[in-house]
Amino acid sequence: MKKFLIFLILTYLQLAINTRAASESAAGNEKTLKIGVLLPLSGEYQSLGESFLKSIQLALYDISNENIKIYPKDSKANYLDAHKSAKEFEDLGIKIVIGPIFYESLEKLDEINSITFISLTNKTDKIANNIIAFGINIKSQVNALKKYFAEIKVSKTLLLSPRNEFTDQVQIIKNSQLNFDRDFLYDTRPEKITNEIEKLTNYRERKKDLERRIKILENSDLYKDKKELEKLNQKHTLGSINFDSVFVVDFDERLKSVLTSFMFSDVTHKKVNFFTVNQWFDKNLFNEAALQNLHFPAINFDNLIKFENKYFNTYNEKPNKVSILAYDALGLIYYCWINNNSEFKTSHLYNKNGFKGLHGEFEIKGNVSNQKLKIYKISKKKFLKVY
Repeated sequence: MKKFLIFLILTYLQLAINTRAASESAAGNEKTLKIGVLLPLSGEYQSLGESFLKSIQLALYDISNENIKIYPKDSKANYLDAHKSAKEFEDLGIKIVIGPIFYESLEKLDEINSITFISLTNKTDKIANNIIAFGINIKSQVNALKKYFAEIKVSKTLLLSPRNEFTDQVQIIKNSQLNFDRDFLYDTRPEKITNEIEKLTNYRERKKDLERRIKILENSDLYKDKKELEKLNQKHTLGSINFDSVFVVDFDERLKSVLTSFMFSDVTHKKVNFFTVNQWFDKNLFNEAALQNLHFPAINFDNLIKFENKYFNTYNEKPNKVSILAYDALGLIYYCWINNNSEFKTSHLYNKNGFKGLHGEFEIKGNVSNQKLKIYKISKKKFLKVY
């Protein structure tokens, strides 16, 4: 009996040891996804970097997988510190990094070929092979506008852009198949913009045409002339303009100045369609009458609102809108990793079927994220999706 009890105890201990060893072996084989995060966490752009980092942490929380580890480092918004931090990632064996944000920080990162950087920049010029430009780039915006132009049958479009600014983006737009009737560079000084738009729209000639026609009608006693006179007295100019749409490449106060100058020149959204580039749903645009019905390409607005609400409920503050891309960048990396037997390879990012994130559908091709953007317009202090 005693020998039997000893045998049972030894058997139990052996099983316990084997079970523990198997458990430890399984734990040892459990793969961890290490993700570097390279953002400006100090200096002038610290608040921006922190918003992006919190968005990544929010995505990490939503995924809720303990085998994903993030390693934040400070780029200080310059290429030297970005390169230094990237070398530290390399020493840690990290293969994939979210960041940097700014195009200028990418300068030396091509030297670190063992790491793929998902940068949040929207600039795509001269991107190194180990960098993916994940921002809302101008090519994606042009593609969305091109489809919408075909839908509404736009035929004569003016391309306006500030002189000596956004030259790379403007060149991409010019090289697109939007078929601009004319392109025009305007002076960015507010006092100059109105005069230039007046010339562009032949405002003074149209105003003189109206004055001449009114003078003729005032000397007539015919009923039909009096009715025409009543209508003309409600107008500011007479005669048509030789374009049906305007695409303005600009932002903030200058964009407002340009569109207000068109309104002062008696060219409103009732006569032409006005378009601009992605404005990230800036509500400051609501305050100008001249910006009513202004169209622009953008990400999924409803999902952006959901993201902002989730971020606010978590951190009790509003996020930088662009940080939704950082949230999606982590989701993209995780998706590629979890769907490939917990192995991450850069090639997984180049899925021909594309991906779907909070900001919308996208496909990574040629080191650039090509997004399927929507078209929105401003109407009565709301952003309405029109395409």
